[in-house]
Amino acid sequence: AMAQRVAHAAVRGARALRRRLRRLWRWLLWRERFLWLEAQLQEPACDEVSLPAVRCYRFEERWAFLGALPPEPAHRLARLWEALPQSWVFAAGDAAVPVVYYCFVSVGTVWIEEFALHRSFEAGEAYVHTCYTLPAYRGRGFHSRTLQAVCAWLWQHGFQRAFAVVSERNAPSLRGFLRAGFHVTGSVVHYRLCGHVLRSRPVFNS
Repeated sequence: AMAQRVAHAAVRGARALRRRLRRLWRWLLWRERFLWLEAQLQEPACDEVSLPAVRCYRFEERWAFLGALPPEPAHRLARLWEALPQSWVFAAGDAAVPVVYYCFVSVGTVWIEEFALHRSFEAGEAYVHTCYTLPAYRGRGFHSRTLQAVCAWLWQHGFQRAFAVVSERNAPSLRGFLRAGFHVTGSVVHYRLCGHVLRSRPVFNS
């Protein structure tokens, strides 16, 4: 029994050491590529029955959405919405939870943190960002199917193009965007050196 306890303690110690080394390595040197995505909006081809029930909230209706969230994300998203009042939020839920997925859609001038630039979206263009699915609901298609509903709404309201940014490491989010009709048209690479973030020059497809 003593030998087993010693062995288990050694295994736990080795795992803890590996975690610390990974964190140290990420702090010393870390590389992450962010992708610029674009979708040419068109008449929806999918059956609306397959889409989740999605509600659109305008800035004036923001408290109806924020009131369905826990305090911490609600406060953070309220500040974001105040900074980007020309935005809608699209939220999907189920019978038990009113909001299991949400995303923001903004127009006008938006600061794109990953690319370190202000982008002024023209008439007919929209930027999709701040997408989030509750952990218990991930893997059920809420992200991709809600994005399809968002693109359908945008097309019906006269938009021609939608844009987004996603980390190449975030494979589930990227798959959802690709399924919704987005494709990669640019990228930027972040390098973290001893805690400092350096960006490569953004590259966009001509």
